[in-house]
Amino acid sequence: MADLNFVALTGFSTREPALRQKSSGQVKAEFSFEVDRPFLRANGEPVSDLFLVDAWQELGQWVMDNVTAGTRLMIVGTLNKESYNSHGCREHMTIVKAKYIRKTGGEVAERTDHLSGLKQDVWDEDLLLAAVSMIGQAIKENGVPDGSDAVESVNG
Repeated sequence: MADLNFVALTGFSTREPALRQKSSGQVKAEFSFEVDRPFLRANGEPVSDLFLVDAWQELGQWVMDNVTAGTRLMIVGTLNKESYNSHGCREHMTIVKAKYIRKTGGEVAERTDHLSGLKQDVWDEDLLLAAVSMIGQAIKENGVPDGSDAVESVNG
């Protein structure tokens, strides 16, 4: 089996996307994306993770046309580590390179309620297969992208 780099996230955008043009002429939309973890801190506060998302070409244009701060989304893509210089030091960050994005009303996250094992540190095969099946079901329910709710892309 070839190596696999695959991530599926549900959450919401935390800021307006920004459109960037690379020297190659390709365009990408960048936005930040917050994902709630399936547990609370000891004091009852929610825990979340914040990601930077890149969406290229047609998918990036769809993001610019359809995503605003607070938009709930399902994102499927890859994780990429990028480096840059900041104040004379080499910095690294992990970016989600989106390959598929669709708006969601939160129904995908609600489906995880019956998968309480997702809160555990180790997942068995049955739980993993149930989670992957849930992702597949959410994508199938969306149907063929029509430009208003979803876009698929192989660019980026």
